[in-house]
Amino acid sequence: MFPLSRFVSESAAADLLQQVRWCDGVGCPRCRSDLTVRNGSYRVYQRYLCKNCGRTFNDKTDTIFAHSKL
Repeated sequence: MFPLSRFVSESAAADLLQQVRWCDGVGCPRCRSDLTVRNGSYRVYQRYLCKNCGRTFNDKTDTIFAHSKL
């Protein structure tokens, strides 16, 4: 478990999500390709562009947090 002190701000929670989700490297959730590049950001979440299928995604895509306002 993670201590609640890790979630004092949205950016701290976003950093933790990024570390946990991409521990093996960033991969496209649609085509599973690892040919991705950073493509700006959305609020505190890093956006990525898949060079294989051309889709963009962020750290929350295809997670339980995908459509969350928090």
